[in-house]
Amino acid sequence: MTDPLRDGDPAHIGSYRLHARLGGGGMGEVFLGRSPGGRLVAVKVVRPELAGNSDFRRRFASEVDAARKVGGFYTAQVVDADTDAVRPWLATAYIPGRSLHQAVDEHGPLPLESAAVLGAGLAEGLAAVHACGMVHRDLKPGNVILAEDGPRLIDFGIARALDATSHTQTSTVLGTAAFMSPEQAMAQKVGPPSDVFSLGCLLAFTVTGRSPFGTGPVHAVVFRVVHADPDLQEVPAPLAALVAACLAKDPAARPSLEQVLNQLTALASPDQGRWLPEALTQVIADRRTLALTALHDPATATDGGGPRTMAPPPSGHANPSRAPQPLLVNERRHMRGRDLLHSATGYEIAGSVLLALFTLVSVSTVIHQLNVANDAGRWYQTGSYDGLPNFDEAASKIMLVAQIVSGLGLTACWLLWFFRVRVVAERLAPGRLRYRPSMAVYGWFIPIGNLWLPKQIADDIWHASSPPGRGGTTAPAGLLHTWWALWLVTFLTWPLFWIEWTTLLTTDYDYSTHSLRYEFTPGAWASLVLHVLVVPTAIVTAQFVRRLGAMQAAKLDS
Repeated sequence: MTDPLRDGDPAHIGSYRLHARLGGGGMGEVFLGRSPGGRLVAVKVVRPELAGNSDFRRRFASEVDAARKVGGFYTAQVVDADTDAVRPWLATAYIPGRSLHQAVDEHGPLPLESAAVLGAGLAEGLAAVHACGMVHRDLKPGNVILAEDGPRLIDFGIARALDATSHTQTSTVLGTAAFMSPEQAMAQKVGPPSDVFSLGCLLAFTVTGRSPFGTGPVHAVVFRVVHADPDLQEVPAPLAALVAACLAKDPAARPSLEQVLNQLTALASPDQGRWLPEALTQVIADRRTLALTALHDPATATDGGGPRTMAPPPSGHANPSRAPQPLLVNERRHMRGRDLLHSATGYEIAGSVLLALFTLVSVSTVIHQLNVANDAGRWYQTGSYDGLPNFDEAASKIMLVAQIVSGLGLTACWLLWFFRVRVVAERLAPGRLRYRPSMAVYGWFIPIGNLWLPKQIADDIWHASSPPGRGGTTAPAGLLHTWWALWLVTFLTWPLFWIEWTTLLTTDYDYSTHSLRYEFTPGAWASLVLHVLVVPTAIVTAQFVRRLGAMQAAKLDS
């Protein structure tokens, strides 16, 4: 899907005029462009913070040189690049299609015949990569584009030459956990069999909708890749044996790409005119229409002061009347709120209100404690033997109940907010956060021996949500650490905070006069101090929640 250019986006990159946004990632932004001759291109522009990194520039130049070597029908051709520009960029042929990940996520697993055509095309594409002395190293559903005439292999961003002039560091683990080979996961030297293993994982994903090694924390997935057998129960029988062979732990036991290609060609339907299901074919056609619409939009088709002359669009797409309607599956997800990237603003507002209420109750308790302390040491006539005057006793009980009720509401809201920001953080840095999102709730109830678990989760959320600074640094986390220190003090001293503070007073009864007096003890003064501490804790917590919410909202908006 294309989006309009934003304020600040470049109008030209090299000789290419930019017309729309195609997306973005950790390395840069991708734009839809048009060559002087009218050809559509996808232009990837490196982010400014990376452009100033000399090591990254050298690596990027090396990768561009490697990518230029790759040919074949099933790879996205590199047509131009400038690695010395202020913001280095790379242009490839534009492929109007959906990624395999998007296609399976939106339409479900592909049928066997489509998977066979997909695998055969990727095997041929990988053969072209290997023929240039390279290994792709990051074959995954997001790096495979489904086009009308077959799949395309994209993103050679971490491919490396195998020859002696390569900059490959065999001790570096590159790739995506669920689709990397065992030797890659163990940071060993990799060769073409590593891509064959990844192809087996990708074929299993295509027909089942999931990785054969499951999901979860990166270290758990990597362990299964290296040591566990793949789960191929749902893989269709005609394909299961080939996938199992590709997923052999020993690289020497895996089939060659030629063998893979021969077996997959036999599984594909002969003379198949449309290799994808009709719904996906329509999505691809709609995507091409949107790209042409962006090119011929008068608002973006100007150059200087007048309109830019453009070639007419192909027949059948000359007058696209409107953008295609959203897929029904996406509409259902929208109605259920599933998989939507939205911030935790609602929980943030509710938490702020409850935090203010809790602080108000604590301040009222402090005022009451100070009034009682002012009267300490005086003798009171009373008919009982056990406490303060009735008014003070009743007031302390009411405030304790209000404190418990507001505290329970604040706790529930906090857990919902913390869970939500953890889910958003996973989208911002997929696979890089420790522990599952559910631990953002359960972690707060772990015994004191694992008290740092919520802090580790909070650290990861902050890091994932932080805008990158110079040199890749994250936003200063002083606010996070201050909040945690204040919360820790509150947690470790909870007995003094959550019991009725009047029970901490000492009393002295005079039987001759039937009078009672009370005195403040160190415990009572500590309770007063803890209630005062609620004020700075609430202020810091509110600032922490607001800052984290703002960072996540800014990243989601971009």
